[in-house]
Amino acid sequence: MDIFWYALTGLLFTGYLALECLDFGVGMLFLFARTEQDRERLRRTVVPLFLANEVWLVAFIGLLSGALPLLEGELLHALRIPVVVLLCAWFLRDAGLWFRTMHPGLRWRRTWDAVIPATSLVLAASWGAVLATLIRGLSTSGTGHAVATAKDLLHPFSLACAAVVTVGSLRQGTLFAAPNLPAGTALAARTGRLTRQLTYPLIALILLTTVIGLTVCPAPAALAVCGILSTIAVYGSARDHAAGRTTRALLQGTVPLVALPAAIGLINGTTALATRSGEGVLTLSNTIADPTTLTLLSVTILPTLIAVAFAQRWIWRVFR
Repeated sequence: MDIFWYALTGLLFTGYLALECLDFGVGMLFLFARTEQDRERLRRTVVPLFLANEVWLVAFIGLLSGALPLLEGELLHALRIPVVVLLCAWFLRDAGLWFRTMHPGLRWRRTWDAVIPATSLVLAASWGAVLATLIRGLSTSGTGHAVATAKDLLHPFSLACAAVVTVGSLRQGTLFAAPNLPAGTALAARTGRLTRQLTYPLIALILLTTVIGLTVCPAPAALAVCGILSTIAVYGSARDHAAGRTTRALLQGTVPLVALPAAIGLINGTTALATRSGEGVLTLSNTIADPTTLTLLSVTILPTLIAVAFAQRWIWRVFR
């Protein structure tokens, strides 16, 4: 059962990343919108949905604190700097989506038009760097605790993963926004071209990231599998997009994004928090909650997650 709760926690975060990367991508598309009508159309593409997507992050944090309480504390300590960056970018991005139309002034809207793509890019790149650091293993502080240093976050593998998530999110954003853009408009044409133009650079970034990772990751075979599957999926997504199968193209385009959190479990196994030195390592058996707490979670959290999943599906059917 320990592995079940660990896997469920990871699945919630993976679901959040898969859904929220669509919003990151649409946010970055503001850079390519030339008119007020285009920018507002992009905003309305995600405004009904982004809060529902963020519910999965809230559920992840809740389950993490309940089922893996020691891991939550160690993660917040180790990742305190990137967590602050992520929170600031998250609040500003959400504020931009909500407040952009609250005032008719041109300067007001132009300010949020700059904030939305900038924070979307920061969110995508930061998640990529954080996940890469967890895959590679954290540093160890003088007190023996795991910590993500600036060198960890700026390591070539972390930067490569940040680029993969950023480019992958932008490509997903083009696929997600395309059905909401009127055919024949300049933004629709730019979005379609951008989807095609990003495909092979994304494949090249995935391959580069895989090559770098093979030299620094403790389980290169697992990382190689993730890289190969991601490359195949992006190529398949491009073929589906060319054939007009947008939904399938979106699903396949998600693979390189969810491959990063999946790689953490594949590479580290039951080591919930890995370090390169071996000091400060946190194993699953040491962080799992007591049986009484897990029993309580099973009768409260699991039904709640099922209800949230149905609510998410309803929201997407109504507003998508």
